[in-house]
This record gives sequence, structure tokens and C-alpha cells, in this order.
Amino acid sequence: MSAENRWAAFAAEDVAMAEAAKGLGLWNQVCLHAQQAAAKSLKAFLAERHRSIPLAKHMAELLALCAEADQNLSQFEDRCYALDKYLIPLTYPDAVPTSQAGSLPTEKDAQEALDILKELREALRVG
Repeated sequence: MSAENRWAAFAAEDVAMAEAAKGLGLWNQVCLHAQQAAAKSLKAFLAERHRSIPLAKHMAELLALCAEADQNLSQFEDRCYALDKYLIPLTYPDAVPTSQAGSLPTEKDAQEALDILKELREALRVG
């Protein structure tokens, strides 16, 4: 399996996990897997164009690299920031101060994350 296919395959698995988590009402997991699927989709886009894949997990950097190949992708900057806000607090629960525990993702946040993911993947033409 080629590198771009691996990134696309792993992104597709994260999409499936986000959708499964939605069905279970696990909003944290929906948002986390949506962020991961989006980041891996951006990496698949780069791999398909034989660009180097940075170790970066933050989507702003990945999106900037993708926008070099397709300037239309720059329109997703704000939406990528919206997804990226989930990476640290949902990967490391102790990164969120107890006083902010009520700011964890809601069902509305989870749906928004899935909507962003779908739009981004359509623009990238992956999966």
C-alpha cells in the first residue's frame, strides 16, 4: 500500500470512529476523531502530490502546505482552527483545568466537527 493510500485509509478509519462515537453519544471522541481524520486527510492530500509529510499534528501548518498546491483550501483556515482546539484537551484530560471541565464538547460541537470534516474531505477529494 502506498504512503498516500495509508494516510487516506487511516483517515477513513478515524471518520468511521467519529461517526460510531456520534451514535454512542461520545462527543469528546467524535471531536477528537474528526480532528484526527482531518489532519490525516490533509497528509493524504500532500502524499498524493509527492510532498513531504511533516510530523506536525496542528492542522494550520498542514493546511498551509496543502494550500500551496490548491489555494482554494485556504478557505478552511478558521474551520481547521476549530477542529484543532480539540487535540490537546481531548488527548490529555489533565490539560484541561477542572474549572473548565464544563467546556468539553457538546452534541452541537460534535456535529459541527463532523460537518467541517465532511466539507474539508470533499474539498480535498479524499474518501
